Amino acid sequence: MEVTEQALTCPICVDVFTKPICLPCGHNFCQACICIVWNLDNDSEAGPRFCPECQIFLPPDLKLEINTDLEQKVQHSSTCGHVREEATSVSSSVVMCDQCIERSSVAVKSCLNCDASLCSAHTLHHQHRERLRGHTLIELTEDMLSYKCQEHGEVQKLFCQDDQAAVCSLCVVFGTHKSHRIIQLQEACSDFKKALEEREGELLQNRHLAECALQDLQQLVSETSSSAKACRVRITETYSQMKALIVKDQQLMMDIIDMEEFYTNKWLVSKKEYLEQQIKDMDSLLIENKSLQEIDQLKLLKGKIEINSIVISGFIHAQAGNNQETIHLDPDTAHPNLEVSSNLLEVCWSKQSRQDTKDRELISAEYSILAKESFLSGSHYWETAVWEKPYWLIGLSYGTNTQAGEKNATPDCIVLNKAFCYIYHGNGQYLVWNGSEETMLAVERRIQKIGICVEIEKGTVSFYDADTSKLLHLFEVKFLGPLD
Repeated sequence: MEVTEQALTCPICVDVFTKPICLPCGHNFCQACICIVWNLDNDSEAGPRFCPECQIFLPPDLKLEINTDLEQKVQHSSTCGHVREEATSVSSSVVMCDQCIERSSVAVKSCLNCDASLCSAHTLHHQHRERLRGHTLIELTEDMLSYKCQEHGEVQKLFCQDDQAAVCSLCVVFGTHKSHRIIQLQEACSDFKKALEEREGELLQNRHLAECALQDLQQLVSETSSSAKACRVRITETYSQMKALIVKDQQLMMDIIDMEEFYTNKWLVSKKEYLEQQIKDMDSLLIENKSLQEIDQLKLLKGKIEINSIVISGFIHAQAGNNQETIHLDPDTAHPNLEVSSNLLEVCWSKQSRQDTKDRELISAEYSILAKESFLSGSHYWETAVWEKPYWLIGLSYGTNTQAGEKNATPDCIVLNKAFCYIYHGNGQYLVWNGSEETMLAVERRIQKIGICVEIEKGTVSFYDADTSKLLHLFEVKFLGPLD
């Protein structure tokens, strides 16, 4: 059976047994180690015999006998190389005992008086020998000079209260700490430990207060969670009861928001493409302008003529574009649930009904709005963007100046927002209407923008696809009053 390294190691020197001695209590020690502990290696009176492991006292006439079985196991283990290899692989950083002669053991303490590192056996020897009890034993260190006075090399056994530093006796008598308040190092350590104990008491008290506060907070957290849970239950019950009443309105609002988002983004994309095209055109003109600056004078004058022609062409195109009129919406004629933009060019549906609508009794129940402009004569053309809205109606109505008693006027004609000629789209179908005349339109592509042309003297109303300038339908109309 393989023997573990711990079973072959002396508890005193922490090394492999050398002549192991078995005590009556069953513990084993090296013969040299137990002799040092019992003070049997000198002529002075031997100390009491006891077991360093279990601390039981043994008879003073006890005879030490070699444990031959354990010694054979040690020799066999050494032959196999299980113990010696590990003993020889001890790191160079391990401090060895300076008092061991036959074999070196691992040191566990350092003596400042002897300037030596001590193993477990010699540490016990220092503690039991009367003449060595006054020596100062510290934790194992390789730098014992740091524990001594740097000026005199003496052990620092005193403490200067003025400088809060450990000093030696020579520093007090001859050195820089003369006439300072000096106390024993042990007394200073006791005072410091007492201060630490007082601080520990304060910390424990503060910790207790913090624990009490934490318990109160936990109670508040629990109460808050319970209250929030109850509120959630009540809110859930309340809104569950209301959900059946508002589900259609909620879905309608979400559809409108999605639609407005879609058309707004589409409008922004078209604006972006327009601006990008303008930038490209201006870049081309800049390149052409730069190339003209590098040619000779005759070609430069010719290029100047071409530039002037380009500018004139652009001016003519601008004049043509100015024929299109800008129509502004009249918020006072809008349905209470329609919201008009600040520039009066756009209108959208709003869930919040307006309360300040004028002439509410004259406004149709349909979602409609009139323009601010009113036409009595002349030719007029304007465009309205409808994008891909599923339902829309654009047309003409008579203004408030039209009298009910006029010829061919009907009661419907004097109701604001009541169109008498219009183009309508619903679910992909297009139709135009004038009086009793209704015509379905065959449209190949979805119309994004409607153009309306009114020629009052000629008595015609024309509807166009503004993107392609294609005429959709023309009505001959006898106008009864100013058009809104």
